[in-house]
Amino acid sequence: MRHEDNGGSADGTIGTLGDALRAGEQQFHRAFGRAPLGVVAASLGAGRRWACLAVNDTYCELTGYPRPELAGTDLLGSFFPADQPALEALIAGALSGAAALSGVTDQIEADGRLVRRDGELVWVHLTGSVIRPVAGQPYLALFVEDITAAEQARAELKRLQLELQRSRRLASLGQLVGGISHDFGNTLTVIANYASLVRDEVTVAETTESATKWRHVRLDVEQIEEAAERSKRLIKRLLAFTRREEADPVLLDLGLMISDAAGLLTEVLGEHVPVVTRQADDLWPVRADPGLLKQAIVNIALNARDAMPGGGQVTVDALNIDTDDLPAGWPDVTDLGELLPGRYVGIRITDTGTGMDAATAERAFEPFFTTKSGDRAPGLGLPAVHRFAAQAGGKAWLRSELGRGTTVTVVLPAAPGSGSPQAHAVRPSELSQVLVIDDEAAIREVAHRVLTSAGYQVVTAATGSEALGLLRDGKVVADLVLTDVVMPGMTGPAFAAQARAIFPGLPVLFMSGYEQLEATAEDWPGLEAQVISKPFSRAALLARVTQALTTDTGAGASELPRQRGLSAQAERG
Repeated sequence: MRHEDNGGSADGTIGTLGDALRAGEQQFHRAFGRAPLGVVAASLGAGRRWACLAVNDTYCELTGYPRPELAGTDLLGSFFPADQPALEALIAGALSGAAALSGVTDQIEADGRLVRRDGELVWVHLTGSVIRPVAGQPYLALFVEDITAAEQARAELKRLQLELQRSRRLASLGQLVGGISHDFGNTLTVIANYASLVRDEVTVAETTESATKWRHVRLDVEQIEEAAERSKRLIKRLLAFTRREEADPVLLDLGLMISDAAGLLTEVLGEHVPVVTRQADDLWPVRADPGLLKQAIVNIALNARDAMPGGGQVTVDALNIDTDDLPAGWPDVTDLGELLPGRYVGIRITDTGTGMDAATAERAFEPFFTTKSGDRAPGLGLPAVHRFAAQAGGKAWLRSELGRGTTVTVVLPAAPGSGSPQAHAVRPSELSQVLVIDDEAAIREVAHRVLTSAGYQVVTAATGSEALGLLRDGKVVADLVLTDVVMPGMTGPAFAAQARAIFPGLPVLFMSGYEQLEATAEDWPGLEAQVISKPFSRAALLARVTQALTTDTGAGASELPRQRGLSAQAERG
């Protein structure tokens, strides 16, 4: 039986084969176009080298170009310029190896960056082969896989590893610094407070005797106080970059703070470097330690001054930043992208100095790294700025170009709500008795002198056990306890727990030359505890004592412990 003609021989063999070929070709084009990886074929022949011969839909989506615009374009030119030489050398080597043979060479494998139509870079992994057909020109067949997410993850992992290494180095150094700062802080506390007491005595003597007679003594005392203050700043800078400095955040109006700091910056920079301040209207308040913030601004200013030996200008900008509503052309999108979405307040300090190259700028926040010769700087200023911003929940970064100056940006989270900061006045009680506990006699003695000079009644104890005995025996009815944190035998927090079991609501102000890494660390006061760091000045101690006496302890009592004790004695009498 003969079959009808079906476009070929009588039995339809050719027609059936033609249909199969066409169907197979259509299936190939569908699979080629919808492949999960980008696929591209490019000529390697003389005169048309790198010209795109065929691309699939996935490759078009990667590049952002439609297929007609990619036809005949330069494949190598679509990669980032810095990646092109390595790719060209790799493919040329494969082509050379295939010169003597027909067929497929060994596989090519590399990573590179495609430049999309919109200018964005896409990290891709390339695998493919140089193919030299028996007849015709050689060509390159490539599979192109988008690995941008993986590359970003690797970059983030590398950054975190470097941060971990830095943290470990700083932790080791911080242990050493913490021990030194404790002993040094105690010594500075004694020096600074006795100098303050002597200055007061000189002031009294100047009113009753000749001021000229005491002028040299006053100058000597002021030099001692200034040396103690410089030493205190050095300790704070050391502690800051090791993350061991205790922050005391309060609600701050950055506008007022920058206005106040403008005068200080003028003194730091000198008359040859004018300071220009610019602030956005209605700056949001932030919660930060005012002392650490001011020190951060000064540290940046000192670096700016050293970069402008012949003079220049420093500009301080303060602005609100909403990560969900950034203005067009915002220059620091990458850095802000590492922060949680929300509202922030930024401080930008820009100088017109010599600037830095990229390698130097990248290391600017590295502890002890400095480009200054001699003993001009220990390389701690900018690392302290970076640590301060991170501890406050924000970030600091730097932009610089040689010959075009440097901009340091510090971004801090805006405080919840829109209320303005308020100052709360505090006043001491006329009946206040303070129990001072410290294992170092010099600290007990200077605290006794400072507090009694301000009108407080003071009792001292060398250990927590001794202090508990005084309280239990009724020999002392303290309105406030000022105690060291780390002491032999019983620690300050352990004493406070037992003392409050006897006198609920007893106010306790802790003092320490050590700086805790975590507020939840064992034998360290809790998050709500009041702590004053050594070394402290006379004024700082009196202010914190007054604050502790007038702060509601949550006990619901309207009288201080000593006042309650006197009332009870009166009732019994």
